[in-house]
Amino acid sequence: MGLNKIYLDYIEECIRIGIGELCGKKMLELGNQRMSDNNMPEKTGKEYFNNRGVIHTSVDLNGLDGALVIDLSKPLPVLWLKHFDIITNSGATEHVEPFKAQYTCFMNIHNCLKVGGIAVHLLPDINELNNKGCWKYHCNNYYSEDFVKMLAKNNSYRLISSKNIAGLICFCLQKEKDILFMKNHKEFLSHITRKNLRYMA
Repeated sequence: MGLNKIYLDYIEECIRIGIGELCGKKMLELGNQRMSDNNMPEKTGKEYFNNRGVIHTSVDLNGLDGALVIDLSKPLPVLWLKHFDIITNSGATEHVEPFKAQYTCFMNIHNCLKVGGIAVHLLPDINELNNKGCWKYHCNNYYSEDFVKMLAKNNSYRLISSKNIAGLICFCLQKEKDILFMKNHKEFLSHITRKNLRYMA
């Protein structure tokens, strides 16, 4: 998907509302996010946030640009349990396969986030796909407002922000309690829409 000023402004707005200052915070970036805006001086999300004093970790199977080679379909390292103040998911989870691994991926986000920490998601919106063709053939997994509500309700998250940006459902959730991630796999997966099943990231 790539990052641009609009996406970065949204992420930083969520951070300000949710936890205040950016500098000194521990951030986990899902995917090695590169800049899609040539006017930005930085070339990657890692470079952008490092320049703003963030303690930044990125994970991606490609292992490029300083990203750790980690598979989001599998449990993340135990040492990251309740470790991060901020987790950004800017077009990463929609590519995680097989479908049942969507549960593991979002459980990883929950487990790695500190109580009081925030997760900022920018993901392809199924309604924008159906109504406008946005992000067609981009991935197999699409999300919705119902998914956001289900995720918040079942995991004691506070919904800080939710809006649509360029066909993406963008939302920020704050972890309010130290509880286990929801146990109902079936309910979780029922709120994700599968499309383009020949496509594999």
